[in-house]
Amino acid sequence: MQSDEEISGLLLESARRSGLDLRDGTATLDDTGWDFHVVRVLGRDGTPWILRRARRPGLAAAIEAESRVLGLLGPRLPVAVPQWAVAGPDLIAYPMLPGEPAASEDTRTRELHWRIDRANPPERYVDALAGLMAVLHRTELEELRGTGVPVRDPRAVREAFRTRLETGRAELGMHRSWWDTGLRWLADDRLWSPRCVFIHGDLHPGHTLVDEDGRLTGVLDWTDAEIGDPGQEFVEAARKFDPPTWDLLLKAYRDHGGPAWPGLREHVLNAIAFAPLALGVLGLERGQPRYVEMARERLGVAAG
Repeated sequence: MQSDEEISGLLLESARRSGLDLRDGTATLDDTGWDFHVVRVLGRDGTPWILRRARRPGLAAAIEAESRVLGLLGPRLPVAVPQWAVAGPDLIAYPMLPGEPAASEDTRTRELHWRIDRANPPERYVDALAGLMAVLHRTELEELRGTGVPVRDPRAVREAFRTRLETGRAELGMHRSWWDTGLRWLADDRLWSPRCVFIHGDLHPGHTLVDEDGRLTGVLDWTDAEIGDPGQEFVEAARKFDPPTWDLLLKAYRDHGGPAWPGLREHVLNAIAFAPLALGVLGLERGQPRYVEMARERLGVAAG
């Protein structure tokens, strides 16, 4: 396993080979992400840069898809997104966006440190986040089919959830009540979107940037973007907040013309409840034992 210094050294060496003129002694490693090592560093002209390197092989296609999505959608979105100056399997580099994450994870305790009020987030933040989601979800899908992002239809979305349920029962010690609840949700056509849309896929507060007044200024990490379940977008966007914020986000989403359907709210509530299952299955796939154990602890007791 490589040390922090070795990881930083590899990224800095790749960046300099790509022509970036960096200031010595300014690099700091942010190793909280699942898919990428990240280094923050200053250029000699004072520009702060983000350097990313894939943690594992097999991400080249995902990197290419993310690059195409940012190039296609970035100019039309109401907030800033990364503008990649270097894009390749060994290095992604872009000037740091203005603002700070709405919440940042402590690398030691894994607790979130908030820059906005978690219990009562600024209305301007909730409204802007809902507006961004509505814009993304109204994107014409034909524009995106050449980007390489994963494409699911409504049937595939439900099949994927059924597969997660089976994994939870077989490998995560999931209580029978979770299985029964999941099957009821799965069988209720009213609760599932009749169509799939383009989603960011991971809009948790750590990927949303805010200014000192709590205004949403940018969105990071488009690695999980896909054509998929619009309700799933609300899970990471909402679940770290208290339930009243969930309803504010849903209302603002409808007000901004997001493609809602009658069962959207109940679908989102179910999706948030089953978030530990999704994280546990992802932990199994990505070798993240901490999330696997968290899922086992939560799913091992009765649902409700």
